[in-house]
Amino acid sequence: MKIEELDDLVIIDNFEIEGFIDRKKFCSKCKNSLVYYEDFDTYFCPKCNEWNEKKCSDPECDYCVNRPEKPLAFK
Repeated sequence: MKIEELDDLVIIDNFEIEGFIDRKKFCSKCKNSLVYYEDFDTYFCPKCNEWNEKKCSDPECDYCVNRPEKPLAFK
């Protein structure tokens, strides 16, 4: 897996997302740095392809309502 950061983009195997790599936050499973995914206002582990936080309980939350099951749909 190739992960790059360019300005306000994180590029994971040619898949671009708005966000950044947070080198101070780590996955509890694999200890990889977490990535902040701006579209969904949350962090995820690109290696495990899992969200770091659960969806909120607000049915009208613009971030959580449209959040996919996995952060990286191509994996």
